[in-house]
Amino acid sequence: PLDAVAIQHSAAKLFFEDGKVDKAVETFRRALHGAETSGNPQLKSKITLNLANALTGQEEPHEAMELYDELLDTKSLKKTKISFMTRFNKCLLLIKMGEFDEAKEVLHRIRENPSSMANDMRASVFFTLGNLALSDGNIDEAMEYFNHALDEAGDGDVSALVYTKKSIAMAQLDVGESDKAISTLEDVLEDISYLGVDGKSVNLLKAEIWNCLARVYKKKEDLHEAIIFARLALQTYKTDLGETNPITLRNVTNLQLLLLEEAEELEDYDDAKSVTDAAKYELEDTLNAFESLDYPRTYRLDVATLKTNMGFLAVWEGKPKKARKLARQIEEIELPLEHALVHRITVLEERLEDLEKTGGIRDADIEEPKKRSNRNSKGGGQRSSRKSKRR
Repeated sequence: PLDAVAIQHSAAKLFFEDGKVDKAVETFRRALHGAETSGNPQLKSKITLNLANALTGQEEPHEAMELYDELLDTKSLKKTKISFMTRFNKCLLLIKMGEFDEAKEVLHRIRENPSSMANDMRASVFFTLGNLALSDGNIDEAMEYFNHALDEAGDGDVSALVYTKKSIAMAQLDVGESDKAISTLEDVLEDISYLGVDGKSVNLLKAEIWNCLARVYKKKEDLHEAIIFARLALQTYKTDLGETNPITLRNVTNLQLLLLEEAEELEDYDDAKSVTDAAKYELEDTLNAFESLDYPRTYRLDVATLKTNMGFLAVWEGKPKKARKLARQIEEIELPLEHALVHRITVLEERLEDLEKTGGIRDADIEEPKKRSNRNSKGGGQRSSRKSKRR
C-alpha cells in the first residue's frame, strides 16, 4: 500500500538524519521496492534520490552515482526541482571522490540557471562553492560565496544560516582570526535564540556550533574552554540521538582526546594518570561500540581512527606490544590512499619502530623513574610536563 511506502520513506529519512546510515539504506531500499510495485513514479524518484544520498554516506559511491545518473536521464524529470536537487547531490559525491573541477562546473551551471525550480538550491550551491574556495585557500572568494549564500537563504532557513556562518567562522580561524571566529559562532547561537525555534533539529545545530567553539578554543590552546563546549555538544547528542549513535560515539572520542591533551599539562603525575586511564577506557568502550554496529564497512574509518589514536596512546605509555597489535589491526582495514588518516598511520608506525628499538622505553622516560622516586620519597612533588606523541 502507498501509505506503507510513505511511512517507510519517512522512517528512512529519520534514520539518515540521526546518522544511522546503514539502517537508512536498508529502509530506503524497501521503500523503493514498494514504490516500484505501487506504480508511483513521483514517489519513486524521491526515494531513489534519498537512497543515493544515503549510499554516498555509506561509502558506496559507484551505486550512488548510478542512481543519480538514472534520475538525470529520466526525461519526465528534466528541469524539475528534483532534477536540480539530484545535480547538486551528485556534485557533493563528485567532491567526495576528488572530482573538484567537474563538481565546480556543475555547481556554476545550477547557479546560473534562471529556472525557479533551482531557487531552493541556490543557497546550498553558494555555500558549497564557498567551502571549495576555502579548501583552495581563497579566503576572500569563499567569504563572497558565503555572503551570497546568506542572501539566498533568508532569515527563515535556520539550517542554512547556521552552516554558512559556521563556515565563515572556520574561514576566520584558518587565517588566524580566532577571536572573530568565536564572535561569529556566538552570534549564531544568539540568532537561533532570537528566532525562537526549538526541537531536536535545532538542538543538533547548537551542538555543531559548540563543537566548532571547542575547535577554536583548542586552536587558541585554551583546553579548559574547549572541553566545556565539547561536553555541551556531547550531552546534546546523547540526549537527542542516543549513546550508541555513531555521531555521539565520534563526539565521545573528540572529548577524550581533549582530556588527554589536558592531562599532559597536569603537573601532578597521579592526577594525569587518573585522567589518562579514564580516557583510555572511554576510547576502548567507544571502539567496542563501533565494532558492534551493523555494516562495519560504513564505520571502518571511525574504527581506524580510534585504533590509531589508541596506538599513539600506547606508544606514549611505552607499551610497544599493545601498539604493535593495534598497528596490525589497522593494516587490515581498507582505507582510501588519499585519506589524511593514512599519513597519521605512517607516523604511528615510525614512532612505534623507534619505541621498539629502545625496548619499550621512550627517551622522555629515561629520567622519569628517578623523578618519580624522588617525589615519592619527599611525599609528593610535581611531574614535569610532557608533550604527547599522539599528535
